[in-house]
Formats: sequence, structure tokens, C-alpha cells
Amino acid sequence: MADRVLDRLLTPKVVFGTLVAMIIIASFFAPQGEPDDAGGTLSSLSYEPGGLRGWYEGASRLGWKVRRREERFRGALAENAVYVVLAPEVEPTASEVGVMLDAVRRGAGLVVSAEQGSPIADSLHLYSDDFQYVGHPVVAGRMPRARVPDADDHAGGTALDSSTNVGANRQADSTAHPDTVADDDDDADEEDTTGVVTGVDTISAKVGDADSAARTVTRRAPVAPDIAAYSHHVHAALTSVRPYPDDTSAFVAVMTMHRLLPAIRPAVLGMPLGAGRIVVLADAGIVRNSMLSQNELVILPERLLEWVAPSLAAPVVFDEYHHGLGNHGNAMRAIRGALFATPVGRAGVQILVALFILLLALGARAIAPRARMRLERRSPLEHVGALSRAYMQKGATRLAARRLVHGIRRRHGSAARGSGGDDDAFLRRVAERHPALGPSVERLIAATQHPVSPRELTELADDIDTIERTLST
Repeated sequence: MADRVLDRLLTPKVVFGTLVAMIIIASFFAPQGEPDDAGGTLSSLSYEPGGLRGWYEGASRLGWKVRRREERFRGALAENAVYVVLAPEVEPTASEVGVMLDAVRRGAGLVVSAEQGSPIADSLHLYSDDFQYVGHPVVAGRMPRARVPDADDHAGGTALDSSTNVGANRQADSTAHPDTVADDDDDADEEDTTGVVTGVDTISAKVGDADSAARTVTRRAPVAPDIAAYSHHVHAALTSVRPYPDDTSAFVAVMTMHRLLPAIRPAVLGMPLGAGRIVVLADAGIVRNSMLSQNELVILPERLLEWVAPSLAAPVVFDEYHHGLGNHGNAMRAIRGALFATPVGRAGVQILVALFILLLALGARAIAPRARMRLERRSPLEHVGALSRAYMQKGATRLAARRLVHGIRRRHGSAARGSGGDDDAFLRRVAERHPALGPSVERLIAATQHPVSPRELTELADDIDTIERTLST
């Protein structure tokens, strides 16, 4: 009894039905997933948690002249402006990067993210690296100071805490790793604009081998609260392939693991280029909408604008072209330009139009053509079927018998001596040579001369079959 119940429970209908029921119940009671605050595009039009609309509107309310750019970077850009190009969906080309950097050299400001392998990363010789999903702890940094119009640019913006001054450490130790953020002892106790002392000392483990040197943190002073609030919100750090300039400033530095040893690397970097300045973000997501909902995290984006802007009246241009807005190239536009914007294309279009007119002239008719009649021939089987139905309707048994006899003579005419005479004579010669076929021959001759019943006509098939076998052997 138990085996029978078990067999019923293990039938495919019961097993699969139970699985379907369990899946449906689990789908009702499964917890809802948390929304991805980092998802979406860093567009100034996006209200999503991963958008950039918060920074755009915040800068506007603080008096900045903000606007969006919906065309690619070409020609000569205005040097009295700040350009924001963060995590573009479409990477700017090398020529666009050259146009932006040329504007910076003439005095413009630039806020960018340097994804590994992008043209901007290749031009700046640094890139975002060491991604950590849980984020890195912030161990150094200082809020950038606004550029003072009447003061020297370097004194006004880059005289930061020694923990963020890469150049000062390089003067003390020329073998330091270019990614190391270090300080001088003289500036370690300097107060930032928030009144919090910051500073970090690092030591290179090897002299003359900076790439393989393991860096160890020996002393870390308190970090400004507005900077420390970014702990575990910064998911990447910057890696440089060349030494930083002497007046490069790291506004945010994080603790990373380099070959299982702790190392300090910049995450938000400010560097001069010609008469202008560039801010590079290792993780562009630190300025997204969801981050700006916290009071401590709304200050740094605005201070970065103050530091990088050539003047407080400079417009802030948010790039939207590389987030999908504006007129982008497509196949139809390229074909249209090739056909109508080049001499060869226009000549080809004229030839096509002329050929089309010629085709119309040759193909036009004043009178509609008459439809062609098509006669379809029957297949042999259809022909046989039609004849049999016609013979049946008319009762033409004699004609049918003559056709059958004629078919025997056509196939076995050489079997009987002499080929002259009609079909009856042929049958009699066959009967003379084969006396056993006499009755069959007489019935066939009688059927060709007198009408027979359908049953007798059917029996003629046996006589024909007998004659065929005899003549074939």
C-alpha cells in the first residue's frame, strides 16, 4: 500500500505541479531588491539616483551659469568656462579630447572621469583603477580652496594640506611611486578651511624600484569631516603612468591594497595644465543624485567648481552629447551626405534619375497589354482518368476493347509472324501459335465487335494479362 502511494506521489504530474506551486508562492513572498543608486547615466537631465541633475540644479541655485552642450567638441572652445564630462556613454574621440585640453591650456576648467583605455585617460596619463564594490576608506584629503582672482593661481588653489600635495613629497624623495600621496612634516599640522588637521606619511619600501615598492602607512592624522564622509562611497582610485606635476593636489585620497599591503592613492585629483585646471574623478558616481542627498556630500562638488573655474562668472557646461543627446552620426545621414554633399555623389544621383526617366519612357504603353493565355497540359495519369470516365459514361466497351487489343499489338507485334492486317488478324495469329490462348482471343475479338457488360469488360483484363504473360515468356 505504501509503495503504491509513493508511486502516485512521484508521478511527473504531481512532482512538476508541486514545483510550479512552490515557485509561485516564493515569488509572492520574495523580498524586493534594493534599487541600484549607482545605476543610470550621469546626465544632467536625469532625476534618477544615478543621474547628475542634483549637481546641475545646485550649481544653478548657487549662482553658476549652467548650460548643457548637445554637440561634439570641435573648433576652439571658450577658455572662460568649465566643462564637465563625466562617465560618458559614448567616449569622446581623440580629436575631441585635444580640443578640450587646448581650451584648458588657454585657461578653461575641466572636470572629467578617466576610465581605463579612454582617450582622456591616455592624454592625462592616468586612469581609474582598483575598483572595490564596498568602497575604499578615505584616509587623506582636504577641501579645495577657491581660486582668488588677485592672487597667484598656484597659491590660491593648490596650497593644500601636505597629505594631498604630491609634488612636495616628490622633491623630498624622487623615487616615490607616482600613485603615492604623501606629505611634508612642516605642513602636516596645517589646518584646512574647516579647521580639521589632516595629514598622512607614507614610506617607500624600496629605493629605485617604485613600481614594485610596497607602501606602508606610518601615521595618519584626522581627516576633514566633509572629506571623511566619502569613506566607502568612493569605489575606485587613480593610477598614474607618469609622475604628477609638482603642484598637483589630491583632494580625496583612499586606502587601497597593493600586493596585500596598504597603499594610499588619490581618488579626486586636481592638476594644472597651462593656464587652466583639471579635476579628475576616479569614481564619477560621488557626484550623483543619491550622494547629494546627504548634507556632508554636497560641499565637495561645488568646491571643485570653485577651484577649477577660471572665474566665478565662468559658465559651467555639462556635456550631454556623449550621453546620447544631439545629432549623432547614423548610416542614413552618412549616405545622404555622400550623395548630396559631394560632386561624385550628385553626379551619381543625376545618372540614377536619368536612368529612371529612360525606364519610364521605354516601359510606358498607351494601351494596356492583353493578358496572355496559358494552356496547361494534362499529365498522363489525368488523361487516362479522363478517358476512363468518358468511356464509362458513354458505355464504349467496344472502343475500350479495341484500345486494349491495339496496345497488345504495339508491344508484342513481333511475337506473331507477319505484321500486316488489322488487330483481329493479329489476335488470330497469336491463337495459332499458342492454342491455349484461343478462348481468351475469341472473347477479345467478340468484345471489339459487340458491346459487353461492365462485368465482362472487367473479365477481359484477365484475358489480356494471360496473353501478356504468354507472349513475354
